[in-house]
Amino acid sequence: MLEGIGLFGIIVLFLIIATVGGIFTTVNQGTISVVTMFGKYRRIMYPGLNFKIPFFEVIMRRVSIQNQSIELQFQAITADQANVNFKAMLLYSVIDQTEETIKNVAFKFIDFGALMQTLNRTVEGSVRGFVATKRQNEILGLRRDIVNAVKDQLDEDLKSWGYHLIDMQLNDITFDETIMQSMAQVVASSNLRSAAENEA
Repeated sequence: MLEGIGLFGIIVLFLIIATVGGIFTTVNQGTISVVTMFGKYRRIMYPGLNFKIPFFEVIMRRVSIQNQSIELQFQAITADQANVNFKAMLLYSVIDQTEETIKNVAFKFIDFGALMQTLNRTVEGSVRGFVATKRQNEILGLRRDIVNAVKDQLDEDLKSWGYHLIDMQLNDITFDETIMQSMAQVVASSNLRSAAENEA
């Protein structure tokens, strides 16, 4: 009899702990949780201790409101058919912490990977469009112009997804090996010509 009461007490205690644990949830600083009920959006939870209806409300996604960065690599072709390799770094963040913005961030893309893929393709497309109108020997001097052209288009796209572009940098611009060799030969022959003129 006492064993049955003891076992019953343990089960009741476990159920109470599970229920209380399901009623409250903690949202970490720097994130906002998106809550759904039966698969439909219900509300958002801000950092701190939050009440949640156990078994019904589910945290569908945790959205970071901190600055985030991504490094991209892609290739473009100039008007004179030279391949140019780019490495870019984007710094972006959620526009604000309003419910509408957080809903955009949570539901515009199926997951974070889809956002990154779209972001990469958007930047790549903008750079390719700009570079395609320029010649190989112009590209290195147009780093700031390329960044500005991409920023204008990208910021509009990001706003529609709930994000804001803070900064973009082109960290590396390189040409294919054959082009680099031919550029080095042009510089070397130009230096030899200058040296010959100075000696004369």
